[in-house]
Amino acid sequence: MKKLSQVVVILVLSISLFSCSVEDDLSIPEAYNSENIIVEYNSIDYEILELINVYRTTLNLEPLGILNEASKEAIAHNQYMINTGAVSHDYFYARSQNLVEAVEAKKVLENVGYGFSNAESVVNAWINSDSHRENIEDSNVTDFGISTTKDENGKYYFTNIFVKL
Repeated sequence: MKKLSQVVVILVLSISLFSCSVEDDLSIPEAYNSENIIVEYNSIDYEILELINVYRTTLNLEPLGILNEASKEAIAHNQYMINTGAVSHDYFYARSQNLVEAVEAKKVLENVGYGFSNAESVVNAWINSDSHRENIEDSNVTDFGISTTKDENGKYYFTNIFVKL
């Protein structure tokens, strides 16, 4: 009986030492690092900026500036979505915290999209979606970052990060 008790204790200790934790599941992928990203904008990125600013000015809101630090986060997130094959807001908190630390952001919001063929179609989709439109119309944001990235099949992924500095 004593030997059985010892085996049970060893088994319990082994399980507790090698079990997974929630923190393991929430760890940010190593490839998801925006530090060394070089920001280069394409024509669709600039069109999105222009379309959003035109829309904002029709509402008497200030136009937004483009913020490279936010674009770095957007680029990293697009690559993550391409790698996972899913459109998501995964790790938004990490992107937000990175911007708080890098540029002292006071507020961070995000729109994502997939499969639209041009700037006008994705911006129209965001404007026609209540939650996305609220981000665009937020009077407190001052800047934004943008990334438009094609996957290997030629489909676009979009990440637009709004920031209040």
